Amino acid sequence: MGAILKRELIGFFKNPSGYFILAIYALLSALFFNLFVILNSTSYMGGYFGIWLTLVSMIVVSVLSMRFFSEEKKHKTDQLILTSPLGLNALVLGKFFGGMIVYTAATLLNLIYVVIIDWFGKADYGLVCANLLGTLLLGACLISIALFVSSLTESSIGAAAGTFAVFFLMMMADFVAVFLPSGIRTVVARLNIFLEYTNFMNGEISLASVIYYLSLTALFLFLSVRIIERRRWR
Repeated sequence: MGAILKRELIGFFKNPSGYFILAIYALLSALFFNLFVILNSTSYMGGYFGIWLTLVSMIVVSVLSMRFFSEEKKHKTDQLILTSPLGLNALVLGKFFGGMIVYTAATLLNLIYVVIIDWFGKADYGLVCANLLGTLLLGACLISIALFVSSLTESSIGAAAGTFAVFFLMMMADFVAVFLPSGIRTVVARLNIFLEYTNFMNGEISLASVIYYLSLTALFLFLSVRIIERRRWR
């Protein structure tokens, strides 16, 4: 796994893609922070993290998905990986943790805004810590889904568009659930992974929400391994 992780990080930061992703995150988060915190003269960051930063995370992870398996297929380097003695679990986890490191680096940019708030007022550090944890857990879930979608297509653009489409459909799940029979309404509504962020947004660390995000992350990593395994034996 270490070799894949190192390869991913070199790939991200040896060319402009990693810096481009960080720049997108910095630009969009700064825009939303200015619109919904600074211009409202508030020190409350729950709404910023829970609503606007969620949208930024969706965009950034969708762009991030372009570098996972679909790009390997595009450059025909996937066959080298698939025929190597490297375990598939190590392959998927290496790519996952590579994406998480980039995502975490982007998330930590929000500490700049905490300093700005503290400079002019008083930041709620409990709220900030809960939201940062929630953002990382949500990010892990989003990245595992992006890995799965990327493993299904050879197109980098298709991976990004498909990933964002899946995120959007998940976001709309509870709205669609209202029109479904009561027997499956609850199940469909739970597909909205963004609803679980509400507790973190309010400064609460819910064990149920932590388990929910970790379980979904593990599920999509497992599915990614199964898809890659199928391709290896074709």
